[in-house]
Amino acid sequence: MKIRLVEDWKEAWKWSEMRLLAIGAAVLAAMPHLFSLLSDNWPSIAPWVMTYFPKAPATIVPVIGLVITMIARVLEVSRHDQ
Repeated sequence: MKIRLVEDWKEAWKWSEMRLLAIGAAVLAAMPHLFSLLSDNWPSIAPWVMTYFPKAPATIVPVIGLVITMIARVLEVSRHDQ
């Protein structure tokens, strides 16, 4: 098995999926820490919104998943048949 970068890996920051993955990771990482701000401004909405996001310690798992997805997107895996 041979793993290498795709030809246009330097342009990865321009790909919409990479931008969406980065935004998703940032939102997941920041949301538990922004709960106090959310609850101060919208106290009736905050508990409902926070049910869709993991608690602070568990936030790292989906963020790592998104980062791994970003890395996998710029890698090319090929088989070597002998």
